[in-house]
Amino acid sequence: MKMKKILHLDCRSGASGDMLVGALVGLGFKRGELEAELRKLNIEEYKIDIKKTVKKGVKANSFTVASVAAGKQRNLRDILKIIDSSLLGGGVKKMVKKIFLVLADAEAKVHGTDISDVNFHEVGATDSIIDIVSIAILVDKLNPDKIYVSNLSDGFGKVDFCHGNTTLPVPAVRELLKGVPISVLRIDQELITPTGAAILRTIVDGFDGGPEMEVEKMGFGAGKKNLRIANVLKAGIGMDKMKENLVILETNIDDLNPEFFSYIIEKLMKAGAVESFIRPAVMKKDRIGTVLTVICGQDVKERMIEIIFAETSTFGIRVNKLSRVVLDRTVKKAKTEYGLIDVKIGKYKGKVMTISPEYETCKRRARATGAPIKKIYNAALNGKNCQ
Repeated sequence: MKMKKILHLDCRSGASGDMLVGALVGLGFKRGELEAELRKLNIEEYKIDIKKTVKKGVKANSFTVASVAAGKQRNLRDILKIIDSSLLGGGVKKMVKKIFLVLADAEAKVHGTDISDVNFHEVGATDSIIDIVSIAILVDKLNPDKIYVSNLSDGFGKVDFCHGNTTLPVPAVRELLKGVPISVLRIDQELITPTGAAILRTIVDGFDGGPEMEVEKMGFGAGKKNLRIANVLKAGIGMDKMKENLVILETNIDDLNPEFFSYIIEKLMKAGAVESFIRPAVMKKDRIGTVLTVICGQDVKERMIEIIFAETSTFGIRVNKLSRVVLDRTVKKAKTEYGLIDVKIGKYKGKVMTISPEYETCKRRARATGAPIKKIYNAALNGKNCQ
């Protein structure tokens, strides 16, 4: 497992396009770099301004788009045409189009219309287009392996928008962030905009804060509002600490044919479990039973649960988060008198921690040569090119 570059976004004061741009610019980008990429968009109805400001003692970047075509509206077709005809890179174009498609789909659902008929109103204005394109440019340049969000918050109360009056979060934001944990602050203002929500929904891999990381740089993006808290969005870039964020599934079983467990464990492993095993246990009423344990990633958790319920007699499964520290693993060939042997090299922070010859390779060479497997194993440990 190799260390991954992580982009972490702290949105405790909300999230908007300009706040996200300001925070990412703070990770080491110069204004000229961003402007050079934005010129590839081939529209000239705007100017950008990036300046330092202070929000409740926090120094942050304020990103502003001044449009000379204020009030101009575009539909999805108009926006996609602008992006397709631009000179932006392929990855940037793909990300921008995906964000607008996600936003259009949410707007269509909440307003009961077809996606092709959605008029973006404020979001179709030049400033929102520049916000979204800037985010795509900056994320593409950063090229993180994963993006995570924590502390996402919105205000409460009612707000006027283009379709009338509504409670917070506004309908599009509620649709875009379904299933995402959002804290409600006692602030009577909108903190999460549809643009911000669409960007997060599109680019983010998880809203649980992600793994522990060693932060290399931090950036702060300022919002335009003056709140009782610092109206800033914080971004951090760095490497993870090689901890896997897994879940552990466990269930106690006392009424299943024990011969079935071998098949069940094999099925779980083939479906993506990291580990699966059983152990004996004394259960309620002094009954002898078995504890089935499965360790897996979040992406296959539901599949694991389906298999356990389908293949066992249990009525419930315990689910807990689990972190596992693993070595950065590579496989090399060790030259020995018995031939080439696969050897696993485990490193932590660049330092070799363990060297382990692959058992299956050693077994094949033992059968082929007639030599004792322990000699082949030891030869691999001392062989050339195993480090």
